[in-house]
Amino acid sequence: MRNLEKEQRLGRNGIENLCIKPTFNYCTGEEQFTFFKLPKCLVDAACFLGLSIDAKLLYAIFLDRVSLSIKNGWVDENGRVFIYYSVINICEILNCGTQKACKLLDELETFGALERRRQGLGKPNKLYLKKVF
Repeated sequence: MRNLEKEQRLGRNGIENLCIKPTFNYCTGEEQFTFFKLPKCLVDAACFLGLSIDAKLLYAIFLDRVSLSIKNGWVDENGRVFIYYSVINICEILNCGTQKACKLLDELETFGALERRRQGLGKPNKLYLKKVF
């Protein structure tokens, strides 16, 4: 009902003007970007066909985070690098809810691309990213 009232008050053109349309310039080739690396096997390999696009993107984000963990010296007693990435951070970067973020973590773990280690109450899980390539 409120939308109808706004429409009557603003008119059709008024509603269209409320939406901010971003303007984009064309790429010239001079730009410098940073990229997430997505292993090609996550797209090509038959064993990962059932993995959702969101889970593949999350893997690429985690893969990028591994370099930061190495820099910080986050290596366990077995020489394995781990990352910290909270469910809240996943929600923010993927613009999703906590249920979806937890589902994506479960999905990566089910496909063998991730291992989670609980540390105890109030401490974040250690995430071990596995090589899929």
